Amino acid sequence: MAPPFKMASFSRGLPPQWHLLILRQTQQASCRCTPSPLPQSRFFTTSLRLLKKSPRTKTLPPSTTKPLLSKPSPALPAKQAQPTKPQPPSKPPSISALLASTRTAPSSYANMIAEKGRTLLYESPSHLWFRIGCFASGTFCVSYSVYHYWTIQLHPPDGLAWWIPHAYGVICLAMAAMATYFVMGTGRIIKTISAVSSTSSSLVKASAKPSGQGPLYIEVTTQRMFPFLKPKKKVFMPSEVELPFRMAGMFEYNKRLGVVSEEPLSVAEQVRKQRAEIEAAKKEREYTMNHLLTAPFRDAKKVFKGVWPGIVRSFSREGFTKISIGGQTYKLDTTGGWALDDGRAMDRLLPIRPLSVDNSTRPL
Repeated sequence: MAPPFKMASFSRGLPPQWHLLILRQTQQASCRCTPSPLPQSRFFTTSLRLLKKSPRTKTLPPSTTKPLLSKPSPALPAKQAQPTKPQPPSKPPSISALLASTRTAPSSYANMIAEKGRTLLYESPSHLWFRIGCFASGTFCVSYSVYHYWTIQLHPPDGLAWWIPHAYGVICLAMAAMATYFVMGTGRIIKTISAVSSTSSSLVKASAKPSGQGPLYIEVTTQRMFPFLKPKKKVFMPSEVELPFRMAGMFEYNKRLGVVSEEPLSVAEQVRKQRAEIEAAKKEREYTMNHLLTAPFRDAKKVFKGVWPGIVRSFSREGFTKISIGGQTYKLDTTGGWALDDGRAMDRLLPIRPLSVDNSTRPL
């Protein structure tokens, strides 16, 4: 027990600085000898401080990190920023290419009409009294001119003043001009307009039209100037038949002219109205068959109904619209007759050129 006492007595005689030095050396020696203790538990705040000081970074392999560094940020701006190379000037299209581009496929409506073979687009009303009025007026004017030319110009009576034959000469010329006006009014009146297929119509094949121009042609039937002659038929391309305006508006206007506007009927009301009209027609026919002797007197009104309007139209030419067909002017009657879909079919198939023909005198 003596050495410890000596050690204690020895340490009492040393200064305080030596005590601290000896204490540090003993602590370092004990740390080296003793094993490392287990990790102590940490509070949440200390963990946050450690994370802020040393953040974890995920290292990627060199093969994956290299493309990420070399890839440009946005793709679209980089393409926009790159200067575009000037392209060589394109060659002008040839004439054959332009013709091929103009021969494009027609509308589905034209194809649908062409599948039917022949479709009636327009049919004019009867012009019997109009033609009778024109020929009657023309005959009167010609007869007047011939008679006075024979009696006054060629064989003047005795004692006639010198200026009377000259005055009658002017009158005869005026009457002859009026006769020409009346007679020429009966020519080039369109009777029917039909759409015929370019493959199924024998008339189109006989007319030697160029192929590949479209699915259909337009067949126009016109009345000849003099009676008892067959109507004249011609075939044209749809582009050759030029309408001065839309026919749908004109046909609807003439259809509603003088008719009191009615409210639109429902489907059931339209069916009932149609059935009533059919029943009325049956009763009228039954009455006519039972009273045949008095039928001409009852139908006289229908026969002579168009006498006065026909005579008036022979002077005024009211209701005839001028249209250009193949570079020539024809007359289309819009006051009556029949048109497919009230003229809308012609508007869809034929070109509309308002300045093709002067229609300043057409009815509004």
